[in-house]
Amino acid sequence: MSEWLIGLGPAGTALGLLLVGHMLGEFVFQTDDLADRDFGLGPLFTHVGIVAVTHVVAIGPLLNRQAVALLVLVVGSHLVIDAVSGRIRKRTGSSLRLFLGDQGAHLLVLVAGWALIDAAAWANAPVVAALGATSVPWPTVTTGAVYLSAFVFAHEGGKTIVDGILPDDGPESEGNDLEVGSLIGTLERWIVLTLGLAGLWQAVALVVAAKSVARFEELKQRAFAEYFLVGTLSSVLVAFVLVAVVSRLV
Repeated sequence: MSEWLIGLGPAGTALGLLLVGHMLGEFVFQTDDLADRDFGLGPLFTHVGIVAVTHVVAIGPLLNRQAVALLVLVVGSHLVIDAVSGRIRKRTGSSLRLFLGDQGAHLLVLVAGWALIDAAAWANAPVVAALGATSVPWPTVTTGAVYLSAFVFAHEGGKTIVDGILPDDGPESEGNDLEVGSLIGTLERWIVLTLGLAGLWQAVALVVAAKSVARFEELKQRAFAEYFLVGTLSSVLVAFVLVAVVSRLV
């Protein structure tokens, strides 16, 4: 663990909370209808409104004038980026490249805006000043925010990435099987993420082995075995990347 954000004190906590606001707005409080924002301006503005609320709630204790200006920038850019990605999605369809580009643009604006704010300004926020900056457990809040962001992304964001990697002509499955498979994938990424952050890399092999045993009979079919392998490796890779990012941040 590098403890980079932790070393920044209140400024590091601010970025962690901004990440939480983004992840909650993008993945937790977004329905399937809102995800298809190319269907009209109504869902688009609803989604951006939700993103604004989640950011305000997440960063609330650290709000100051500079933070308000940052949120205006983040929300305004969110509207523009999603409008553009919605047009592209409507013309070419959803794709992994579009998803990664969309998320990358959002995070780039968020981090760039955060970097422009004077680091000392976060400790001078009215709420923090009232509590006393030295009484706030900055390392704990920062770590918790980054961990929460990683686990939220591992769920829906990880699912989108894995779905984008898997071939479209995979083995046919019933609706219930797809839902169960999606849930298993999320649990797999959460478990691998937890084990990786704890440094228990040897146990990751047990997770993959247990999943393989449960699908033993189906793995005798070559088409399913290849589909299963691609999906599992993609899911585990997402978790590995998240472990690396979290370890770099906190």
